[in-house]
Amino acid sequence: MAMTLEQTRQAIIHRMESFTGIAQDRIQYPNAPGFNVPKEGLWCRLTIVSGLSFVSGVADNPCTRRTGNIMVQCFARPNSGIIEITKLSDALLAHFEYYSFDHLECLQGQSIFVGQDADFIQYNVTIGYKVN
Repeated sequence: MAMTLEQTRQAIIHRMESFTGIAQDRIQYPNAPGFNVPKEGLWCRLTIVSGLSFVSGVADNPCTRRTGNIMVQCFARPNSGIIEITKLSDALLAHFEYYSFDHLECLQGQSIFVGQDADFIQYNVTIGYKVN
């Protein structure tokens, strides 16, 4: 039976909850109340972005695959260097790339330097996925 979008969301969140590369209280989850941005050190924000769907086969009924991206925005304070945020990005990629669960398949990922402002240095770790 195909996974729903909600089941996909739950599987991705569960995978993030098993990540040990940063303390869980430093990860902002979608729709989770009460997150406070730490005053020091690294922190992350998880976002699950649904993408296009496509028909991958036709038998009695069409088989529809859905795609999307797991995006983890990683933040560090200015003048703290990029070594720790780079290590965090590497660990997130290793944790998510090519992971599969039920009908969820995580694909290749990337880490992109987004920029720096007065408050944060930001990298976005993005891992594509398909489901069903």
